[in-house]
Amino acid sequence: MTSPDSIDAVLDVHKMVTAFIFDAVDDLPAERMTEQPGTLVNHPAWTLSHLNAYAGVLLSMLDDASVPTTDDEMARFGFGTKPVPDPGAYLPKRDLMLQFKDRHDHLATVVAAKHADYFPRSAPERYQPLSPTIGHLAVTLLVAHPADHFGQLRLWRRVAGFETVG
Repeated sequence: MTSPDSIDAVLDVHKMVTAFIFDAVDDLPAERMTEQPGTLVNHPAWTLSHLNAYAGVLLSMLDDASVPTTDDEMARFGFGTKPVPDPGAYLPKRDLMLQFKDRHDHLATVVAAKHADYFPRSAPERYQPLSPTIGHLAVTLLVAHPADHFGQLRLWRRVAGFETVG
C-alpha cells in the first residue's frame, strides 16, 4: 500500500505536527491546562490525553502492547467524551507531556517497522467504511487527527490570552 518514500513522508509530517502540539502546550502554566475559556471545551489537558489515547489505539492495531491502558483511556478521552475542568481528571502537565512525546515517538518507530505488513489489513469494523484498512486509519491518526487538534490548541491559546504558535 505504501512505498518507503510515502511512509517516510507520513512519519515526517507526524513528527512535525506532534512537535507543533508539544510547543503549543509547553509554555502553558500547569494550572491553566484544564481551563475552558469562552465557549471552547477542548482544553490542552484533554487534547493531549485524547491524542495519547488514539496513539494507543493505533499501537494496539499494530500488535504493540506498550499501552495496556488503551481501553480505559478511550473510555475517558475517546470520541464523544467530554473534557472536564477538573485537573484531577488528567495526568499532571509534565507527565502528560512526557507521555505524549514518548508515545508518539514510539508510535513512529512501530509504524516504520510494521507498516508494510499491517497497513493493508482491514481496520476494525467500528472504523469502517471511512477507514477500510489499518493504513487508512493510521494516516488519519498520524497526520489529520493531530493536525485538527493542533488547530484547536491554537484557537484555545488565542482565546485564553496566549500568543499563537506554529
